[in-house]
Amino acid sequence: MQQDTTPTRTWMIGVDVGGTFTDGVLIRPGAETLAVKTPTMSHDPVKGLLTSLDAIAAAAGTSRSELLGQAGKFAYGTTQAANMVVEGVGAETAFLTTAGFRDTLVIAGIGRDRIGQDLTSSRAPSLVARGDIHEVAERVDAKGRVLAPLDEDAVRALAAELRAKGTESVGVCFLWSFVNDEHEARVAEIFREEGDWFVTASSECAPVLGEYERSATTALNALLGPPVRRHLMSVNDQLVAEGLPVRPLVMTSAGGLLSLSDASETPVSLLSSGPAGGVLACRDLAGRMGLKNVITGDMGGTTFDVSLITDGEVNRSDRTILVGQEIATAAVDIVSVGAGGGSIAWVERGQRLKIGPRSAGAFPGPACYGRGGEEPTTTDANLVLGRLNSDGLAKGSLSLDREASLKALQPLGEELGVSAEEAAAGMLAIVDAAMADAIRAQTVSRGLDPREYTYFAFGGGGALHAASIAQELGIRHVVIPQLGPVFSAYGIVSSDIQHVLTRSVPVAVQDVGTLGSVIAELEHRGDGNLELDGVPREDRRFVRMAKMRFRGQMHSVDVQFGDGPVDTALTEAASRDFVAKYESLFGAGTASPDAGIEVVTISVHAVGRIQRPEQAAGEAVERTAEPVGTRRTWTGTGFEEVPRYVGPLEPGVRVPGPALIDLPGTSVWLPAGATAHIDTIGSVNLLFGDETEDGVA
Repeated sequence: MQQDTTPTRTWMIGVDVGGTFTDGVLIRPGAETLAVKTPTMSHDPVKGLLTSLDAIAAAAGTSRSELLGQAGKFAYGTTQAANMVVEGVGAETAFLTTAGFRDTLVIAGIGRDRIGQDLTSSRAPSLVARGDIHEVAERVDAKGRVLAPLDEDAVRALAAELRAKGTESVGVCFLWSFVNDEHEARVAEIFREEGDWFVTASSECAPVLGEYERSATTALNALLGPPVRRHLMSVNDQLVAEGLPVRPLVMTSAGGLLSLSDASETPVSLLSSGPAGGVLACRDLAGRMGLKNVITGDMGGTTFDVSLITDGEVNRSDRTILVGQEIATAAVDIVSVGAGGGSIAWVERGQRLKIGPRSAGAFPGPACYGRGGEEPTTTDANLVLGRLNSDGLAKGSLSLDREASLKALQPLGEELGVSAEEAAAGMLAIVDAAMADAIRAQTVSRGLDPREYTYFAFGGGGALHAASIAQELGIRHVVIPQLGPVFSAYGIVSSDIQHVLTRSVPVAVQDVGTLGSVIAELEHRGDGNLELDGVPREDRRFVRMAKMRFRGQMHSVDVQFGDGPVDTALTEAASRDFVAKYESLFGAGTASPDAGIEVVTISVHAVGRIQRPEQAAGEAVERTAEPVGTRRTWTGTGFEEVPRYVGPLEPGVRVPGPALIDLPGTSVWLPAGATAHIDTIGSVNLLFGDETEDGVA
């Protein structure tokens, strides 16, 4: 299906469905970017999407049909797959494996990461119940040679049995199928001929080394498949019926866009759909600002999501731990903790104050929303302590009730033996500590110093807590993007199409023949995908990545392979990069090149560049802003009347702390000793220590 690139259709629409709010952005040439927030409707996500589109249309002074009719790009982010995993729900699924390997999912990774550390912990339960795991007579060896033929009659008999049982999804994962997928492909073909099943073959969704990881990924994709496909296709059909002239796209965990039909076949690729967009937006903004090392922190209504950008590159991973299962899928490396604006406070036995992971969500939401919520949340604490503007969020469309927040906090304070306001202060201290620990998990635990990074704070609550987190970690520069409350939605619509094609090929790095053949095959498939996407040839590019290790080691390191012919010069350059990166991670002198270097997995990112927004810079006139008044605010040791400013502020403006800057959708807390500076593209820069003197361009 070709993209409709009619020149008059220049509007770009991005919608990110979060756990609490659905964020929407509209980007139009020569006009202000519009941003909206509407409550997420988890019970009816399509209705929630249409509600967001209505809000965007109203902000633009048009109708929903006219809004969609002008769209040259529509990009979507969804938390449906992640929510299903957390809630433990999915389709009626059967899992097929090689005879003799029925317990792979049950045994899992045998807890190798916990050996010698925690002898009391237990592994997560199997994704598929043992009674729904079926053995198939077949066998292929590590060289791809067929040792035992596939029993097709037994497969057809099993299909009839599963049809009678009401099974709707089938996962197929055979031993060494990533080397020779003949048997898996034939089983998938038989099932598709025999019934209307959702069929997942490991050679299609996770053709990588690692029997358990491949099995878990296949099983999870099968569990998610039918409901995610129904959701994405209903979104697609609704948008087409509403008059959208272009194919809608969805953000994947790897940080690229896919058509909804393509993504519906690999729902496991959508586990970090929304958060990945925010990280990509941070990378682009950091590039404009000349910043190479960035910590990204997205504080939404339910979670706080952390990722790193190092030397200008987004940190990525091909393994994700989810509900105790190791999933082999390409993704932006994100750590999430239950510390959002809707996180509920409670008292554990022994009078210990705790926050989350339970969230008030969008309905009823925090007590201050006035929708029936009665439990104290992080948002209620910020409102009671004066950090949040009581005039309302979402450009005033959501009024906040401070008295309702106080009423919700009073029982908590009584249980702790303190006032409601003291309980609120304790809540913020705990939330800030939890978010700082999440950042340490991405930096300090990997031998990185957070003080050498700039912190990008976004999401609805990011600006409220950014200064406290920075002070806790010794970070001297914080950036709050102009579209911070909806930055993930902005990143989603700013992204390109991307297909990630992966194949394990455990060979010596000197085997240029095998490596060249695999890379050529993956690039050919990627080029075909981009052709189907309607991407012009001049807008296609391919990024090669290799997972490499020293022979005999278990763990590997990701290295970018260069362009051009796969020859000795290219593999030698990749080997040098591998040794340098290995020693940067594990220390000088730790490399063992004499042991030999091997490639474990090759990945090709097939990228199709499509319409992207251009953010113009303004002229900065350096001056100190004048406050519009004050607000009684908790400063850390007590309440003070703190100067209040109303944004967005103009480029060049400086604000000394302590101060509050109320922005559309959020508020910035600026403590004493810090300075806020508005740069030429509208970002609020918080500067601490020496940075307050040096300034930011």
